[in-house]
Amino acid sequence: MKKLLYGLAGLVLLILLAAIVLTQWVDTDRVKRLLVEQTKEKTGRTLVINGDLSWRFFPSIGFTVTDAALLNPPQFEGGNTLAVGELSLDVALQPLFNQRLEIGEAVLKNARLHLITRADGTTNIDDLRELAQHKEAAAQQIETSDKTLSLPQENNAPNAQKKSLDVTLAGVQVQDGEVVMQNQGTGKLTRLTKVNVKLDEFAPDNVVPLNLSANLFSDDIQAYITLDGKFWLAPELNRFSINDLVLETSATGRAIPGNKQLKLQGQLSYDIEQKLAEFSELNLAVGELNVSGELALRQQSVPELSFNLHTPSLNLDALQKEWQTGTPGVSKKSASKANRQSSASNSKQKATPITPTSVPATLSSSTPTSEASKTWLHTLDLEGDLAADTLIIQGVELEQLAVHIKSKQGKLELNPIQAQLYEGHTKGQATLNFSEQPTTFRLQQQLSQVNAKALLSATTDIDYLEGLTDISLIATGEGFSDTQLQKNLNASAELKMRDGALEGVNVTELIQRAHAKVKGLPVPVATAAQKTDFSELAADFALNKGVVSTDNLHLVSPLLRIDGQGQTKLADESMDILLNTAVVGSIKDQEGEEIDELKNIILPIRISGTYKEPQYRLDLQQVFDIYLGDKTDKEMDRLKRKLDGKLGDKLEKKLGDKLPGLLDKLGL
Repeated sequence: MKKLLYGLAGLVLLILLAAIVLTQWVDTDRVKRLLVEQTKEKTGRTLVINGDLSWRFFPSIGFTVTDAALLNPPQFEGGNTLAVGELSLDVALQPLFNQRLEIGEAVLKNARLHLITRADGTTNIDDLRELAQHKEAAAQQIETSDKTLSLPQENNAPNAQKKSLDVTLAGVQVQDGEVVMQNQGTGKLTRLTKVNVKLDEFAPDNVVPLNLSANLFSDDIQAYITLDGKFWLAPELNRFSINDLVLETSATGRAIPGNKQLKLQGQLSYDIEQKLAEFSELNLAVGELNVSGELALRQQSVPELSFNLHTPSLNLDALQKEWQTGTPGVSKKSASKANRQSSASNSKQKATPITPTSVPATLSSSTPTSEASKTWLHTLDLEGDLAADTLIIQGVELEQLAVHIKSKQGKLELNPIQAQLYEGHTKGQATLNFSEQPTTFRLQQQLSQVNAKALLSATTDIDYLEGLTDISLIATGEGFSDTQLQKNLNASAELKMRDGALEGVNVTELIQRAHAKVKGLPVPVATAAQKTDFSELAADFALNKGVVSTDNLHLVSPLLRIDGQGQTKLADESMDILLNTAVVGSIKDQEGEEIDELKNIILPIRISGTYKEPQYRLDLQQVFDIYLGDKTDKEMDRLKRKLDGKLGDKLEKKLGDKLPGLLDKLGL
C-alpha cells in the first residue's frame, strides 16, 4: 500500500513539475504566432490575437485566449468576420491514452459575428465553407482509395488503429454574443445582441440539445427571442437542422404595432450552400391567428419564399384593426446614421477594439399599411397556397377558402381564389401592383347560387332582398384609403336572381291602394306580409366615384313586369330608383272586381331613402291621370255611340222620303 501511495505521490509531483516547466519554458507569443501562421496557411485568413494566451494543466489541459479576431477575406472590405472577447477550452488527459480526445465545454464570451452578403449573393464566409468541403472531399477520396487496396486485413489493422481517434466535445457556450447580418444588395442591417447559446455534447453528425436567447433589432422590428430544439450539423459543415424547434418571441416595431407574442414550432433545416431554409410541421400562433403547414425561404438578392399553409380561421377585419396602428420610433435618417457608424467602425483593418460594442437599436417611423406592404413585397418574391376554413373580410364570411398567391417585383397575384359563400360558391382572381404609384388593383369574381339576403346584409346592410343570385364582377382601382377608393374605384357587375322576393313592400297592394284612393273607394288595409315575390330579377350595375347606377333593371313576376333605373351613393347610402311597373296579371280591388283599366299601363314606383330605411312611393297623379284618361275615353266612346245611333235613324228616314223623288228628277 505504501508503494502505491508513493507511486501516486510521485505521479502528482511529476505532473506539477511538468506544469511548472511548461509554464516557464513555453513561449506563449510563439504559440500565438504559430496559430496566426497556421490560420493563414490553412484558410488564407488573417488571425489577430491582441490579448493573452494562458494555460491550465489540472485537472485537464486547457487554455484561454482573449481579444482575438478573424479578419474578412481580401475581396471584402476591411473588418472582422469574427471577434472574440474571450475563448476558453480544455482537454481531458486520461482519455488520450485510450485514443479518445475529450474536449471540455468551449466557452466564447463577448463574441461578435459579422455576416456580409453582397448584391451578387456571395458572403464573407463562403471561403470557409469551401475549405470544409474540400477537406471532406479529400477525406472521402482517401477512404475510397483505402477500400480499393487489396491488402490483407492484418496489414490494414494497424493503420485503422492509428486513425481511430474518437473526438467528443462536452458542449459549446456563447455568452453575451452579437450577430450582425448585413445585406449590401438590399441595404438591410439586422442585429442579434445579448446572444446566449448553449449546445450540450456538440459534435458534427450528432443530435444535441440547443438553447438560445437573443435580442433582435432591424429597421422594422425589435424582439426578444428564445429558442429550444435539437441541433444537428452535417459532417461536411454545409447543412444543419433544428428538430422539435420551439421559438417564442415578444416583438414590437414599425411593422408590429404594440407588443405581439409569437410562438413557432416545427422542424427546421438549412442548407448553407443553397442558402435554403425549409420549415416542416410548422405551427405558428400570433394572437388569435393560428397557422400550420410548411414553407421554404431561399436567401438571395431578392429572397424567395414558398409555402403551403392552412388556418382554421382568418379574420382579416380583426387583423387589420389590430395591425393598422404603427409604433412611433426613431426616424429613418437617424437609423441610417447609426448603421453607417456601425459599418464604419467595423471596416477598419486594424482589429482593435476587438471586444464588440453594440450599435444602438433604432426603429423607423411608422407608415401606412399599404406603404409597408409595398416595402416588403418589393424585397421578397413569394409563391404558395393558403387555405382557411373560414375567412372574414369586410364583414363577409367565406368558408373553405383556397387561394394561390404569387408575388414578384412588387406585383401580387391571387389566382385562383375559391371559396364557399352563403350557400353558394365564388371563384375569381385578383392582382395588386405595388410597383405603381399609387398601388393599382384589379378584381374579377364570379358568384354562383349565393344567398343574396345574407350577402347584402353583410356588405350593405340591405336585408330585404332575398333569393339565389349569380353575380359577375370586375373591379379596378387605385389606392386603399377611403378617399382613394371613393375617387378611383370603378366596377361593373351583372346580377341575376331567381325565385326571390323584395321584402318591405307589396307592389300589388301598393297599386290597389293607389287605385282605391283615386276612385274614392275605401283603402284596403295593409296585409302583414309586405313582400313582392318575383321569378326573375336581372340588372347590370356600374360603380364610378362612389356611385352605383343601373339603367336596365328587369323584374318578372306572375302579376308584374318591372323595368327600372337609378342610382345609389355608397357614401351616404342614399337611393334614387324608378321602377316602371306594368300590370300583366289579374289585380282585383277590395270588392273583388278586376282592375282592367290599369292592365298593361306603366305605373311609376320610386324608391328613395337609405339602405336601412327605404321608402316606396307610387305616383298617384299619374294613376289619377290614367284613371281620368281611361274614364274620359270610355265616356267619349259612349257618347259617340249614342250620337251615332240618333243621327243614323234620322238620316235614314229623311233619305228614305226624299231619295225616290231625287232619283226621278235625275232621270234615274
